[in-house]
Formats: sequence, C-alpha cells, structure tokens
Amino acid sequence: MRLIVFLIIFVPGFLLAQDQKTIVKEVDNIIFKKDSFWRGADGAATVQLGSGKVLWLFSDTFIDQDGTGRRSNSKGMIRNSIAIQDSISLNSGLTYYYKGTKQEPDDFFKIPGENWFWTGHGAVINDKLVIFLMEEMATSSGMGFESVGWYVAVIDNPVEAPDEWKINYYKGPNTFGVIVGSSAVLQDERFVYAFGTKEPATHETYLFRIGKDELISGDLSAMEWWVEGSWTSKVFEEPKSSSLFFGQTEFSVHYEPNLRKFIQIQTYGFGKASIGYRLADQLYGPWSEPAIVYTPALKEDDDYVYTANAHPEYDSDGLIVTYNINNFDFTKLLHSEEIYFPKIIRINFESRQ
Repeated sequence: MRLIVFLIIFVPGFLLAQDQKTIVKEVDNIIFKKDSFWRGADGAATVQLGSGKVLWLFSDTFIDQDGTGRRSNSKGMIRNSIAIQDSISLNSGLTYYYKGTKQEPDDFFKIPGENWFWTGHGAVINDKLVIFLMEEMATSSGMGFESVGWYVAVIDNPVEAPDEWKINYYKGPNTFGVIVGSSAVLQDERFVYAFGTKEPATHETYLFRIGKDELISGDLSAMEWWVEGSWTSKVFEEPKSSSLFFGQTEFSVHYEPNLRKFIQIQTYGFGKASIGYRLADQLYGPWSEPAIVYTPALKEDDDYVYTANAHPEYDSDGLIVTYNINNFDFTKLLHSEEIYFPKIIRINFESRQ
C-alpha cells in the first residue's frame, strides 16, 4: 500500500476560491471503473501522444487476477501501470497495460533489483516518448519506503501498442534528494523542463532543463538547474535558496491560454486536504501564493486526499483535474470501490469560456 509523505503548509497568503471567481464541479469517474481486472491506482498523470491519443501514468495499482471486477479479490498490488485513451474526449474508454499476465501481473516499468518505480510525468520528444520515474526503496521505518533517486525511460516506438514498446532506462545523476520529473514535464523548441521536489519530506521545488537530443539519447550529464536567476550545470550542493516554492511530490504545471499564465495544481494539507493552484508568467516564477479551489468530502475518518493533477489535453468546458482518495486502513481500501479510483473535478475560471 502506498502512503504519501504529506506536506503541511500554513500560508497566510492562501486565497479562497471565490476570490478567484472559480466554479468547481465534480465529474463522474466511471471511466476508471469499467475494466474488470484493473481495479484502481494512484498517480494519474497524462501525456498527449498525438493522433488524439492520451497516455495515463499510474503508480501503485490493484489487479483482480480473476476479472471479477472487485478489488477485494486482488492478491496484491503492482507498483505501476499505464493506460491509453484513443480520444481527447474524457468519456472515451481506456485500455490498461502492465507486464506479465492478468493472472500474474507485474510492473509496467521495471528493472532488475529490489527497488521499484512510481511514475512521474513525461513528454513526446522528437518522436520518442520520455517518462520520468521515481526510484523507491523499502525501509523498516517511517512510511515504509524512501525515494532514493530517479530514472528516465525512453521509448523508441511510442506509436506502437505499449506491449510492443522498446524501453531504455537511464539513471539520473545525484540531485541531492531532489527527484527530478516527479512532477510536471514541459518542453519548448530546444529544451525539456522538469520540476522536482526534495524528498522525503521537506519538498522544496526546483526546476531543471536539458537539451532534447541529450535527453532522448540518455545523456543526462548536461542537465541544468535554475539557480539564482540563471541556468547552471555546476551545482555541488543543494541550492536551498533557489527553491521555487514548497510543493507536493506530484503536481502538474501547464500554460493556461485563457489565463495567459502558467498554472500549477497540487493538494494542500494532510488527510482532509484541499486542491489549489499557483500562477506565474514564467516556469521559473515568481509564483503566486496558492489559491484554494476545492476540498473533497471524505466519508471515512482514515481517508486522505493527494496527487492532484491537471489534464489540459482534454476537450472540455473547463480544466479537468484528478485527485485520489486513499485510506490508512488497508482493509477499508481493499473493500471500498468508492476510493482509489482517480476522482475528477472540472474547474472553470472566470476567463474560461
């Protein structure tokens, strides 16, 4: 079971939703519940593949090996899975993929060894698909796991079906506990930009960039940090003063045309957490104080909210955002089909039409 290291932030500058004139509506999440084998996961980042297709990236995933459509029949969890959606309509169906078989499922992204991957974010770059991955290690203390590094998976043939993908794995250099690509990944004509947070718990957020050709070839040595107002590759210790803001491990950033700003979406708080956003004119900021737009209702005292991500790929009247609800009691999680499928809300800003 995945337990998130939460970031508790008390910011006097919090803005309420009404100050930003936003309207938030819940959207039915039935699209995630239709597969009788795939029975829920967290993470839920998306990457536009082109040709109208969208890739979903999930982390800890329940598979019901017998296909009864009941999570309680799952004999365990795999650490990550993916899905392909053949349309930018949110209501179109998803096809799920993982390694192994339905009866003996295994992680989709995996290398030999005891450690495992949770998914970050990614992008299609020069006809190749690049996915950033968080390397996790089991521990006997704390939350039972620790982020120990990051990898990049480069898929040479993303136009093929995922079970035919040729995946090359490249280990990221030492970034002093900052997990590069755990959150948003964006690109321009020359560079790929990746956000990352300091793990396990302090969660300062940094911005990185690397040339496209270097990235898809697996050469991560030329990666640069945004430090003190400029890009530098000569970083010999964690540049604490250059943190952009305090973020969750997973969040999204994209350019929102109707706001003419970059928007960052994440959760705030512990347990009964809220969903909010920041705005900036540039990826490196300065970023605004958070504006809180939604606090999900929880049915159980042990429920908790995390992993909010925006999905601008979708043709929708408003910005589609997903989040997840988990439960600290594994038995409740296993038997409740109301949680641990990504939840969906739609956010309408005053300037969105």
